[in-house]
Amino acid sequence: MKNNYQIKLTTALKTFCLLASFLVFTACGDDDESEPLSDAKEMLSFVFADLSPAITATISGTTVSATVPFGTDVTALTPTVTISQEAEVSPASGQAEDFSSAVIYTVTAADGTQAEYTVNVSVEAGSSAKELLTFVFEALDPDVTGVITDNSIQADVPFGTDLTTLVPTITISDLASVGPASGAAQDFTSPVNYTVTAQDGSTNVYAVTVTELPKPGVLITPVWERTRKEGGVPDWFTVNNDRDIALSSDYVYVHSNNDKIRVLSVTDGTDVSAGFADDDTNPDKEYINGKENFATGNLFLLTTATDDNGLIFGGNLRVGNGANPWNLYKWNNKDATQELFLSYVPPTGFHVAENLSVVGDATNNAFIYVPTSGFGTANNKILKFTVTGGVADDTPEVITLNGLENLGNAPDVWPVSGAADANFIVAGTGVGGIAEYDNSGNLVGKLPEALNTGKDAKLFEFALDVAYFELGLQKFVLATSTDFTASAPDKAGNLAVIDVTEGWENVESADIVYYALTPDGNDIANGNGTGGVDVRVNGNVATVAVWITNHGAALLDITLE
Repeated sequence: MKNNYQIKLTTALKTFCLLASFLVFTACGDDDESEPLSDAKEMLSFVFADLSPAITATISGTTVSATVPFGTDVTALTPTVTISQEAEVSPASGQAEDFSSAVIYTVTAADGTQAEYTVNVSVEAGSSAKELLTFVFEALDPDVTGVITDNSIQADVPFGTDLTTLVPTITISDLASVGPASGAAQDFTSPVNYTVTAQDGSTNVYAVTVTELPKPGVLITPVWERTRKEGGVPDWFTVNNDRDIALSSDYVYVHSNNDKIRVLSVTDGTDVSAGFADDDTNPDKEYINGKENFATGNLFLLTTATDDNGLIFGGNLRVGNGANPWNLYKWNNKDATQELFLSYVPPTGFHVAENLSVVGDATNNAFIYVPTSGFGTANNKILKFTVTGGVADDTPEVITLNGLENLGNAPDVWPVSGAADANFIVAGTGVGGIAEYDNSGNLVGKLPEALNTGKDAKLFEFALDVAYFELGLQKFVLATSTDFTASAPDKAGNLAVIDVTEGWENVESADIVYYALTPDGNDIANGNGTGGVDVRVNGNVATVAVWITNHGAALLDITLE
């Protein structure tokens, strides 16, 4: 028989088992009710990030549209694709595809459902702009701009321009190209076609014609004159003994009476005071004292010159005997004392120096050219002294003029540039006109014999002093010219401006312009047949100082018409 304690324990166990069974059943029921998988399968963005700038496609429903720039290679574009979370896309984001036709992208949701997106990529149409806008020869001075009329371009270039190697700078429509290319040299001796190709491949052809303008004439404008023709000669004038002239930016220097240098204003030609303060022989400071303080010479002072910076030079005349020196002197300015710049002992047979030319900066690097013949001495050599670091080498290079026996009386020499191997112009009674030689003494060219007959003969067989300059693309030689014989019927004194641009052999009378320092019917001769000319070029103006013995001085501006 069960007691009450046993009955109560049995009842409690039964209750516990029943409750445990209920809990287990309930837990098993929760595992069978899991959350459903996502059905999100949206394409959110489609970007070609590798393009510059990046191109973002437009998504409308399941259609994706993108337009890429002209010229883009659509056969291997790589898109960046973003989609719904937990979804997948095929082809994959970052995978290159050929978009030359539509590409289907499939987005698969987590629950396995799918959405197809059709991606269409189009390419922008290329620009059809193909206009040639400007055509300029920038290397010319001044530059030349072609005139564009429809599909023709006309450019007129200065006389003397080399048409065979002109380089145009061309501007065209944006995104277009041109051939031949801008900046490429071309031969324009005949018309040249330029093709402008638009971005879309269409073309436009322009015919370019370049014409060389006729040779411009020479315009001579007097700045001032102190000549027999205008205003009269200076009151310090001496018969037959004022022989040379030199020019700086501020002053004109005139050789006077074989022992002075008179100083004139470049502005109006008036006399300017000069001379160092303690010169008791020049108390009124009327001139630069040219009396030789270093060594004796024949007829010091005979020639005057300036360097590129306006330093003043003068030299004595020396007939060589192998013992006595020819001295070249320097004045740093019109009020400075005389300095010996170089001293050279010419050998027998040298007549130094009727004239001389200084080119360069004598305080640094320069060259000094001196002819070696003169009255009573026959010689065919040019002395070339080198200045380095402001110091002159007293031993010159001796250049023999091949094929010429004698420079003759009153010779002159003028280099065409400051280069070490520059050609030079020479004149003198033995030259038979005016000629150009190279640095080795070989003849480059000379005035044609036809110009040495009749009136022209006295003008060029006795060219007293020469100079050379260039304006634009034209080349000129200056020569003072006169008949120095007292019996000559025409005693005119002229500056001759000779255009040698087309070569010495092609010079004609029409290429020579004269400027007279004497009036018609002048009856005063140039007894020594001497004179001088100097020139400085500033932009498109050549300023020329000219002096002819017994006829006076003038400052002239020469320009091209």
